[in-house]
Amino acid sequence: MKEIGGIPVVISRGAPYEIGYNHGKSHPDRVRKSYEYNLKSCLERGDVTKEELVRIAIGFVKPVERYNPDYIEEVQGIADGAGMKFEELMVLNSRTELQKLGWNKLAGGEKNRYQKALGEMEACTSIAVTGERTVDGATYVGQNWDNFVWSEECLIYHIIEQKNGRPSIAYCGEAGIIARSGLNSCGIGDGVNSLSTNAPVNLEGVPLQFLLRGVMDSRDLGEAIDALNGGRNAAVNNILIAQKDNEAVDVEMDSGCCGILYGSDGILTHANHYVSPGHPRYPYLDVFKGNSVIRHHRSGKLLRGIYGKISLEDIQKVFSDHGNAPQSICRHRDLSLEWDKQTETVFSFVSNLTTLEMRLAPHNPCEGFLSIKPFDLL
Repeated sequence: MKEIGGIPVVISRGAPYEIGYNHGKSHPDRVRKSYEYNLKSCLERGDVTKEELVRIAIGFVKPVERYNPDYIEEVQGIADGAGMKFEELMVLNSRTELQKLGWNKLAGGEKNRYQKALGEMEACTSIAVTGERTVDGATYVGQNWDNFVWSEECLIYHIIEQKNGRPSIAYCGEAGIIARSGLNSCGIGDGVNSLSTNAPVNLEGVPLQFLLRGVMDSRDLGEAIDALNGGRNAAVNNILIAQKDNEAVDVEMDSGCCGILYGSDGILTHANHYVSPGHPRYPYLDVFKGNSVIRHHRSGKLLRGIYGKISLEDIQKVFSDHGNAPQSICRHRDLSLEWDKQTETVFSFVSNLTTLEMRLAPHNPCEGFLSIKPFDLL
């Protein structure tokens, strides 16, 4: 399989460096575009120079090495395979933190510039439904990934077979990124949502992309939670994690700690604001757009309003919902804006953690989903 819905499929095997080298060599043009677009975004969102971005990104190397040195080897492999500098790939894999650093700087400065940056935040929606609530008894997890439209040019579908005893993993995301949300061969899957506060970025912490890889490298749900817990995160973010044994938890990463939500009724949803009590912790403030509140509660309401058991098609339908358009769960681009300012649901996926099958919508989910069993391709 060379592609799914126009998104190139990349299969990487071996030790960390070998995985990274194949990743970078497979589509160096997409890795370069991913770096250049994200670099431009980081520079535009805050009062930072390219030299500052590089310095901060390289500063994350030691925290990542303490977290898992394999990840730095893999990033070096991506850089070598794509014919790029290691520092460029560290900027790319730290892009979430570098963008949040820009928001923090703007928050203390000119108000209208800050509101502009806030308006451009990602607006993802994540859903997990565990087996006691589903028609087939399977556990599902997925998300809509909302971002700038230029992200479409950077996507790959990456399947990784690791030789270090860790699970095989599969995800859709930007080329050059060490991990995004997806599923692994042990029946762990996740969805990720950006959060924002006025807290400073922890320059001694671990960037989001590496934490996502830590979740994907986990063999059970407890291990996945431990990959995020303990205040090791560099910036605030949310990761919803589900496991094939009918379990789902949501980890809201705060400054120096985490809030945990448990899906007691078999349904768990999340958008881009804090839900757990006491978070963000004092003296920091939750910074979010009103559409996050709507998407979080509407996705849960639509699922809980289904009579009887919930099907995979029901979940796909919720991801395709246009209630509160244009700021809906399924978001469409605003053509009145300049192209590089337009955002949309770039792709959507739902993972069946029991059968290890993924349904992927390579564009807006309302346009339909395709099926892939990634580990059958290994």
